[in-house]
Amino acid sequence: MLSERVEERSFVSMLQNVWLLPCLAALRWWSGTGIQSWNTYALLTVLLSYPYCHAIVVSWASRNSGSVRTRSVSAAFYNMTVQLGNVIASNIYRTNDAPLYHRGNDILFALNLLSIALFVAAKGYYWSKKRSRARKWEVMSGDQREQYLATTRHEGNKRLDFRFAH
Repeated sequence: MLSERVEERSFVSMLQNVWLLPCLAALRWWSGTGIQSWNTYALLTVLLSYPYCHAIVVSWASRNSGSVRTRSVSAAFYNMTVQLGNVIASNIYRTNDAPLYHRGNDILFALNLLSIALFVAAKGYYWSKKRSRARKWEVMSGDQREQYLATTRHEGNKRLDFRFAH
């Protein structure tokens, strides 16, 4: 898997949205949409050939959970958000917007931009958390680290020696 080889989850997952962005823009603002059938077919074929990031995001959430307890919660929460997204998606294209679905494509374009921003924000959050914890850990002496590990009440991803994947 590419994300494992390059040790990068956020930007590899974001490839899906980067792939979709020009296709959605063309679908929405290209004057040939729906008129030039074969070109529209080619555009839709490219659009639907996007690299799917679901497996990367699931493993990313699992890895950052840190413990079985929080992994169960994060998996359930992720599953609920995916299902909620499916409910929302089924209401984007409406019959009163047919046949070119300009409003629906505007919504998809905006959601795609939002997804890109969220991946960048997640990358920034996890990177800053990782950096902050590394600084605190590096300041500690060997004895302080041993004492922290022996006495801490922090568990899983709350521990100073836990590093988030991003």
